[in-house]
Parts: sequence; structure tokens; C-alpha cells
Amino acid sequence: MSKVNYCLNGRPVTEQVVLYRDGRKSEDFLPILFYYENYKDVWFKQLSDYMDRMTFESEFDFKLVHAINTFNPEHAEKNAIVKSLSRLGNFNRWFYKILTNWKSNVKTSSFRMKKRPPVTCPVCGRKVGRIDENHLQHWKSKSDLPRFMFWKGMIYEVMTKPAVYAVTWGDRTAAKWRDLKEGKTKEYSDQKRRVRWPWRISDGSRGVLCPFTKRVVPEINEEHIRSLADKHSRYAEPLRWEEFIVLHPTALIQAEPYSLDYVVNDEEFFLGSMVANAKSEDDALDYDEIKSGKVNQRYEYTFKTVDQCISDGVDRDILKMIASGYEIDDIAETLKMEKKHVRRRVRAIRDCKELEQLLRE
Repeated sequence: MSKVNYCLNGRPVTEQVVLYRDGRKSEDFLPILFYYENYKDVWFKQLSDYMDRMTFESEFDFKLVHAINTFNPEHAEKNAIVKSLSRLGNFNRWFYKILTNWKSNVKTSSFRMKKRPPVTCPVCGRKVGRIDENHLQHWKSKSDLPRFMFWKGMIYEVMTKPAVYAVTWGDRTAAKWRDLKEGKTKEYSDQKRRVRWPWRISDGSRGVLCPFTKRVVPEINEEHIRSLADKHSRYAEPLRWEEFIVLHPTALIQAEPYSLDYVVNDEEFFLGSMVANAKSEDDALDYDEIKSGKVNQRYEYTFKTVDQCISDGVDRDILKMIASGYEIDDIAETLKMEKKHVRRRVRAIRDCKELEQLLRE
């Protein structure tokens, strides 16, 4: 194992990174790679509950390349002087920061997935956190762009912003094009090259080549993608919410796991159950109707009971919205409140025994 901050060839890691950045020679990259091999076990131990070893290795190496490409030696030098730190560890500190952020993001994402597992959209088959009107438009994002495109007989990697260099994989052949689209890149890695940026827009500045239209544009962003024809801008047919609930009445819109001893919120249960059986799709109330009190007979008794027992106007609105089928998220958005404040008010109303008794009757 090499010394801290030194590669096996005796050169400091920071100096080796700068050397590789200047020449981009593979023999200058290997000492950096070998140095950080020593630390993979330590980092994998912290992330082994969230990914397998192969995925970790791939992600770690990708982060290392990203750290090398984004490292700013001048800024790191100034920062070391200001904070009285060793200049030998300039790159180590930068890479450590990137790895720490990555670990935090992995754990946060895992927690989010456990708290709110994804559901499968019956229209497009994708797993999403929640099926809503926005998702049903099925717009593509930058992550849906193909990895490769061809131009003037050459295969290039798709990029969304102009850069100094583009990446080409050589001449296009049917076999190579098929393999690259299927992710079989190893066989052609010796043909991968960086070339001077070849695309310019009308004013002479650099632009990017759209893989769908083959036109040079300033940048490929969400706005550009949505301006394309549906066959390029969407990954499935768009659907209105009204059409979705008719075609897929049993589809799970959002998932949330509960423990076996979870107790359903009393107010949500009592108020919701009073109208659940009789409520039809056409009877859904909007907030203006709830505020005005102009509701049909199915809601009349419930709303009257709430008015009798609850004096606070906001609490009354919250309970009436729950009775009308609103979720906590919807209530918070409608009333411009934080979700935790809505939940706090609902919990406080549980102490109203009179309301509970009337709703049970």
C-alpha cells in the first residue's frame, strides 16, 4: 500500500492528477487508479447495504474520473493556504468531498424509496413515485436521450451542452451501431477518440447536435425536447387524468408502507367513511365549493357536524377537505400551509370527543 497522498511511483497524487490532466496518457492515469484501489474497501463497507460490489466499483471509478475532470488546482491551492492545510492533500480533499456527497445521496435516495416505494404506471410501465397529471404527459427528459448518434458516417456520443471536445467511436457500421445501442462497448473501446468540437450554430459559436433532428442547437434541455414531435419528445402516449381513471380504475397511484400496528387517523377514517360509499367521481368538491357551503346532501350532515363542534375556521376547512377526499399533501398545497402544520392540527382535533361521538352515530 502506498503512503498517504503519494502514488506508488513516488509522485504526490495531486501532482499526478495534474500530469494526467495535461497529457491524458493512460500510463499517467494508472498510478491514480492504483492509489485509490486501497480505499475502496473502506467506502464499500459504508455503502454495502445499498448496492452490490460490482455497482459500487463502477460508480466509484466514475466518481474518480469526474473528480479528476473537475479538479481546480489553483482554487485548491488558495484554499489550502487560507486554511493552513497541506498542499499534498489538495486532490484527496476534493475527491473526499465528492464521495461524501455521493454517499449522502445514495442513503437519502434509499430512505425515500423505503418511505414512498415507486408504483408502476399501467400506461408506460415505468416505476414512478406518484402517478399524476404531469407524469401522464410522458415527457422525455435528458436522461432519456440515446447515448450514441451518428453524423457524417461517424458515431458520436450525445452531449447536451457544447464542450471543447466531442467523443467519437469511429466509422459507423451496422454491427457496431447495433452493439453500441445494446451497451456492448468494450469490444470497440480501442476506437474511442476525442476530437475537436465539430458543431457550430449560425453565429459561429459552439452548438450541440440534436440526435433526433440532426440540427445544431445551442443546448439540449427540457424545453428543446418538448418542442420536438411526439415520437421524439414522449416515451408513451399522453393521457388526460379523466381518461386514466376510466381506463385504469384499480391502478395504484401512490404507495406508502405502514407497520402492522399502524392506526388509521380517526378523523380521516370517520369523515372519509361517511361519504366514501355514496361518493361518485362527479361529486368531487373543489375548495371554493367547500368554502361556500354549497354542497349536495351527501356532504351536508358531515359539514354541519363539523361546523357545530369545531370553532376554528382553518380546522373546519381541513376536516371538510378530508371528508371530500383530499390528501394531506393536497390540503397543505391548497391552504398554503406546511404539511407538518396540517398534521398537527388534525392530531389536535382528535381530542374533540363530541365530534367523534357524532360521527360514529
